[in-house]
Amino acid sequence: MSVLAGACVLSGLGNAVVFGQTVPPCTTCAGDLNGDGLIGLEDLFSILTWYGAECPVDTTATTEPTHTIYISEIHYNPATEQGSDTDFEFIELHNPSANTANLWGWNVAGAVTTELPQNAQIQPGGFLVLARNADSLCVLVPLESPCYQWDAGQSLNNTGETVELYRGDGSLSDEVPYEDNDGWIGAPDGGGPSLEWMDVGLDNDDPASWGASFTLGGTPGQANSMWGLSDPE
Repeated sequence: MSVLAGACVLSGLGNAVVFGQTVPPCTTCAGDLNGDGLIGLEDLFSILTWYGAECPVDTTATTEPTHTIYISEIHYNPATEQGSDTDFEFIELHNPSANTANLWGWNVAGAVTTELPQNAQIQPGGFLVLARNADSLCVLVPLESPCYQWDAGQSLNNTGETVELYRGDGSLSDEVPYEDNDGWIGAPDGGGPSLEWMDVGLDNDDPASWGASFTLGGTPGQANSMWGLSDPE
């Protein structure tokens, strides 16, 4: 096949075939279509020659999977022994899948409201922590778990409310209507432990699926202290 005059491969990864003819790689200048080191009339004529041509669609491309991320731990009323609620309240999110979850556009609503940063992601089997005060709480979180502060001036209600997590497309990923009574364990209400989801696989909007952490202040950014001790269906 002949070389197509006035054309080249913009990726610079070597020759390719365009309209049945071989196309050489570009120079480092994206507008230099013929690779002669100058953006000139030949480059312009090449573009005009191709104007209106239909480009093939890569049907092998796949969209990113729709992840379900779970609310796995809530520390809504830290004990005096640990310190002020202002410093140690947090919400933990968990990605149980085998794929990294990119959380661009995701947001938390209900109890507190905040939009996750554009670069927020959770590794497979990993965690992300949202803190009332990042300066005091995030130092307790393992380095591999992202930790961000939710919008200033908000706090978790000590008697209970609903934490909601929404995907970037507006669909609901998870919600937990925690309380300090009505079937919910009371120890996390100022007693020292956090409120922990007892195990992956349990229905996490059911009070029976939640317990008190074995650790003062909970386990932000890491596996919950009671995981593996329950018997999820």
